[in-house]
Amino acid sequence: MSENRNQVDIDLDKYHALLDKLDEANDKVKELEKLAAELKTAARNATPREEFTFEGLFMDDNKINEKSIIGFISFFMMILFGLADLAAGWSGSGFSITDTIYVSFVVVTLGCFGISEAGKAFSKQ
Repeated sequence: MSENRNQVDIDLDKYHALLDKLDEANDKVKELEKLAAELKTAARNATPREEFTFEGLFMDDNKINEKSIIGFISFFMMILFGLADLAAGWSGSGFSITDTIYVSFVVVTLGCFGISEAGKAFSKQ
């Protein structure tokens, strides 16, 4: 009796059948993961993109942030004025920018980006 206590009978057919089912399940999981990745890619590519039109910029129901556009243009003008001042300084000519104009571009840039960010912060609930 003590000899049979440590012995276990294994049905090899049942064991192999369970291993086959496990392999099939693993294959099915891999197939489903691949399908899920393909569906995510397809969903990402299927979202309609809104075309930018100049007329759409003036519509009330657009997704264009006008404040950011004005801020970027103002920032670009600040860079152009700075580069023109540097080029004139290197060439020795006296190109002078009125401080009022430059400060105006700074105020517009900061105002536009500040209003845009404040709008984003307060619109989240």
